[in-house]
Amino acid sequence: VEPVAQIKLGHRIPKKRNSNEQDLIHQVFPKHIAKALLEGRKAEPDRAEMATMFFSDIVGFTTISSKISPDQVSDMLDRLYIKFDALSVKHDVFKIETIGDAYVGVCNLVKDQGSDHAKRVAEFASDTIEAAADTPILCDDPSMGTVRIRVGVHCGPLVARVVGTRNPRYCVFGDTVNTAARMESNSLPMKIHCSDRAAQIL
Repeated sequence: VEPVAQIKLGHRIPKKRNSNEQDLIHQVFPKHIAKALLEGRKAEPDRAEMATMFFSDIVGFTTISSKISPDQVSDMLDRLYIKFDALSVKHDVFKIETIGDAYVGVCNLVKDQGSDHAKRVAEFASDTIEAAADTPILCDDPSMGTVRIRVGVHCGPLVARVVGTRNPRYCVFGDTVNTAARMESNSLPMKIHCSDRAAQIL
């Protein structure tokens, strides 16, 4: 079974929505998907012949988790991914999901970025490494050091759609997802592992 990157929305979309709720929904889903869901319609799948995917995870996450409390782990991830989220806005990279210590993003899927999708992800990836290096594992214990990540980048075709009707999820399918994940898992600490196809497009 191939891994699937998903976005999770923890609550039903309310019938009556204020502007803050609508803003939240539009942050979780692509705008056209959010519009369809808010109107009670089934959203059509998104397709891209060539998109760029970003995967990262934390080096030694299992070891780190065994040394600090669950509250401290969640605080570390929150501090790190607040920075990643801001960078995703800066580079216009669509955040797919955080899966444990993994962060997944994509360009040229939910909007047309055909001219520079690989460049956007590459610059985002470079910035995330700098952000990780500036994020302490424990704010009150410098001896624990800072976060170290691995990054993988790959370009290829993707299909994305909302799966299910309750707790709807925006899921991304295709071998491009698997390859990007393999690029990350075979990367070196604090490095960006780029597939041949992504390198050619860059």
